[in-house]
Amino acid sequence: MALSREDRDYIRRRIDTRVERFASSVERVSFRLEDVNGPRGGVDKVCRAKVTLSGHASVVVERREQSVRAAVDGALKATEQAVRKIARRGIAAPRRARVRRTPSRRTR
Repeated sequence: MALSREDRDYIRRRIDTRVERFASSVERVSFRLEDVNGPRGGVDKVCRAKVTLSGHASVVVERREQSVRAAVDGALKATEQAVRKIARRGIAAPRRARVRRTPSRRTR
């Protein structure tokens, strides 16, 4: 799918503003755009976003919209929410595993 220079610049700016605050945790960001129906039109612009986080599973989001920009914005919003949720979990104190101690049985 061919993008105009304006669309490319728009996408880069949006990615930078949405993912910037998590830069210390983000290893890689990739966005893929596809026009599913081609010239037939319709709600057929798909944006797939993948954010690789250090020490966590990757976040993968897909959005289908009428326009490229709407698909990108939807994917970015969902990606930001998912990364924020993971970041909150990482900051929170880890839960300790409960260990059940049973009295030792000594036979003599």
